[in-house]
Amino acid sequence: MDRQIIPPIAAHLAGWETAHVELAIYGTDEAHHIACALDEFCRRELRCAPVQALFYRSSISAVAGMRLLDDRKIVIKAHQPDWSFQRLQEVLRLQSIVARELGLAPQVVIGPAPLGNGLATVEEYVNRGSIRNGHEAPVRQALAQSLHGVAEYLTAAVPVTTLPLSLLTSTPTSALWPRPHSKLFDFDATSRGAEYIDNLAAAARARMNPVGARVVGHSDWRAEHVRFEGDRPVVAFDWNSLAEEREPALVGITAHMFCSDWSRGDVAPAPTLEEARAFIADYQAASGRAFTSAERALCGAAFAYSVAYTSRCGHASGVDTRGQPGTFQHLVAREGIRLLDICA
Repeated sequence: MDRQIIPPIAAHLAGWETAHVELAIYGTDEAHHIACALDEFCRRELRCAPVQALFYRSSISAVAGMRLLDDRKIVIKAHQPDWSFQRLQEVLRLQSIVARELGLAPQVVIGPAPLGNGLATVEEYVNRGSIRNGHEAPVRQALAQSLHGVAEYLTAAVPVTTLPLSLLTSTPTSALWPRPHSKLFDFDATSRGAEYIDNLAAAARARMNPVGARVVGHSDWRAEHVRFEGDRPVVAFDWNSLAEEREPALVGITAHMFCSDWSRGDVAPAPTLEEARAFIADYQAASGRAFTSAERALCGAAFAYSVAYTSRCGHASGVDTRGQPGTFQHLVAREGIRLLDICA
């Protein structure tokens, strides 16, 4: 194994108190052992040894950019054990369609294939374009238009899919919250002081009636995941976020976080109400159709519930940003139930 692979992994792991993702996938948080597993995977599945780690990061999955001995550049996405072969296979099928027909996704190389305790997928390494500020009106409009473009194409091209609903609409009817997307967030243990968030979530759940067309879309379509050349999106990442969703819910979910870029500290993660309304209007303009009153109610409920969920994650982390404009907790504390009427 080339030891150049280890430093980027070690540097990333140093930022975590507990590396939950790596422990779930690899059974270890030791950079050397993770590097060995990636080396073995490349030799077995790609028939070539890795010689350089281009980057390494983890959130829900663990993602490693690699340069191989034959000079190929690839990205390995190692998934936690709860990601099934069938779901990943469907994601790759749809990602391949987007890559081939729309040019907005990296080409799939192989997968799913065993890695650690779970499965991994491999796509080409794409390094083009730049991340833009989602608060800029042309960027917001382009994100809304491209969200619609991807959903319109995939829904027409894939009349039958095995994709699940997105995290925020797949919550059991008897529960207020889904299982958080990361072990970093324990909602049950942090309920004290979160009543203002939980009340909004409950009100939103009560209005989340499933209306509108079913679409196949990217449920985490935001500035951090899209690269631009000028004002034009040229490639997007995180296609594991593909889901089958009611169109108004997809738009409401996306409107809550389209401008978020957690890699930057100089950009407010939450939109203003005016920006969220504008995003929804931009989407409807791209579709050439205004939502019905029932669809507007679902869009507003999905928006409010998504803002509440992201706020709840912050609260579970021990962060209180109610007094800080541009944050989700501030949006909930200031607007409360009025967030349901974002489409009014």
